[in-house]
Amino acid sequence: MTIYWDRCDLCGQYRPTRSCTIIPSLQVDIHCCAACPYRGNKCTSPTWRIEIPSTGLKTRREISSEEKERLLRELESLLKGS
Repeated sequence: MTIYWDRCDLCGQYRPTRSCTIIPSLQVDIHCCAACPYRGNKCTSPTWRIEIPSTGLKTRREISSEEKERLLRELESLLKGS
């Protein structure tokens, strides 16, 4: 199976391209779209969207000082036993 990629009109690299939102006659790859100076304020809907899925932050469980000392002693005993 052969995959043919288009040539980016800005950098000339052969990569997957899409039509630019601001200038539809340009075919841009993800790198040129991310580096575009218009991306921040003029381009409201970029061709290549970079999204990071949010999985939610997990809170850390608080450990009491007694628990910390117990874990430290347990780790020391395991290291001495090895």
